[in-house]
Parts: sequence; C-alpha cells; structure tokens
Amino acid sequence: MKKTILVLSLFLFACSQEIPLTAVPFMPPITPPTDASLPTPSAIAEILPTTEVFAPAAALPTGPVTLVALGDSLTQGDGDDSGRGYPGRLLEMIGTVRTDSEMTNLGRSGWSSDALINGDQGLLGQLSRAVSELDAARSQGRGAVALVWIGSNDLWYLYEYGEGSDENDALDAERFSANMDLIISQLRKTGAQVVIALLDDQTKRPVALKGEAFPSITSDELARMSAQVELYNQIITEKADQYGALTVDFYSSDLFTDPDTLYDDGNHPNSAGYDIIAQKWFEVLQSLLN
Repeated sequence: MKKTILVLSLFLFACSQEIPLTAVPFMPPITPPTDASLPTPSAIAEILPTTEVFAPAAALPTGPVTLVALGDSLTQGDGDDSGRGYPGRLLEMIGTVRTDSEMTNLGRSGWSSDALINGDQGLLGQLSRAVSELDAARSQGRGAVALVWIGSNDLWYLYEYGEGSDENDALDAERFSANMDLIISQLRKTGAQVVIALLDDQTKRPVALKGEAFPSITSDELARMSAQVELYNQIITEKADQYGALTVDFYSSDLFTDPDTLYDDGNHPNSAGYDIIAQKWFEVLQSLLN
C-alpha cells in the first residue's frame, strides 16, 4: 500500500539547477558542460566496480582546487536562508588557502543513491556530471575533490514505501553497497580525492519522532532504520578504506537534534547548522590542502 504513493510523493521535492560556485559568493552561474560531452547514465550504470587497488588519500597539488559536491537536500542546502548551503561556505574557507578554487553543487533535494547514479525527473545523474568535471580539472593539472553525502533518502524511502523486514533490510544493504562501490570507484578513477559523509541517525530528528514527513513509517520501522543507518555507515567506512577516500562524521554530531542548528521543518539544518557542517568538511579537507 505504501508503494502506491511513491510517484506522487517524489513530485514534492525541489529540482533547482545545480549551482557552480566561485571563491566570490553569488557570482553568476557558470555554464555547465553540454549533455553531449557527458557520459550517459546508462554508460555509468553499466560500469562494474573495479578491482584496481587505489592509493590512500594524498595531498592535492599546489594551486586552485576544483570541487564537486554530490548529494541530496543536505548538499543542495535546504533550510539555509542564505542559499549557500555547506558548499558555498566551504568554498569560502578553501579560498583563504587556495585562491581561485571552484565548486559545483550538484545536490538535488529528494535524491537517493540510485538517482545520483541514474538520474531522476528527466535529469542526468550527478555521477556522470561529476566525472566529466573532475576529468576536465585533472587534465588541466588542477587538484580535484569530490564530496559525497548520500543515503538519507534511501533510508526514508525504504521504510515509507516498503515494508520493514530482515530480508528487505538485507537486500537494501546489498543495493546500497553496490551503489557506493560504483560511485566512489568512478570518482576515484578520475584521479580526484574523495570525501564521504557518515550519515546521522535520522530517526532522532524531530521530523521522524513526530511522524510528520513520513507518516507511514511505524515505530518498529524507526527502530529498523536506526540499525540500518549503522549498517550504511559501516559500508561507507569500508568502501572509503577500499578506495582510498576520507570520511566526515555526522553520525556522532547533534546537528540534527539541536534546535539551535535545525530549520523549522525539524529535518534540515538552518544557517547556523550549515556553518558547522562546512567547518566539519573543511577540517577533513585540511589534510589534502596542506
């Protein structure tokens, strides 16, 4: 029964254009590459996870850095009145040590790891666009970094539109693991460094506790979701080790439970929250920037 409202619910999410950022806030958007120059979603999806051995994360070459942020509403910046989200703030921080650095924010509200790979709502997947931009940066000798924060909507949709069970949870973990294999391996193959976010336990967010945004999720399924996010984070940590990526920890943070850092919807950070989020990304990136 939950599945019957999936299509209608997905139309509620925003689909704004990705925002290329520069070290000076609120610059006019940079024209993105044409679709003809990008790998197609099917071409990306058909690539099998590589058996190649990747070197550990290493310092970036000197000079400006090209960054690409991939993810969902937390990357797009929902809840931030300034419209910068964490990518805009992070770029300002990086600009203090690497002038003329650039960032493209590909984050899309409502997107899961499946959508990040394959696209959704008639839009190309973020992975193909990120690979294109990172390849271009590396071909110019620039340092390149991909920032990945994905998985929250995978969890919401698993229990809102499906039925929580041991079998479904196990199948979902296999799906998420395969997606992370593909995402991280393809980003690392460009020669870019990759930083991946560990997810918060969203069952502790006010929006989950009040049952406002996802009313079909039962109390038993909330308990399952809390266990599933731990499994997701285990997968993320293992894949980061496998592919020589770094992680930034939001699981141990109280950002999504502290009223001072939450937007009114009880689900997304507010401007103060995004300040902290950008700082946490920057602290991890410093080892690559020095």
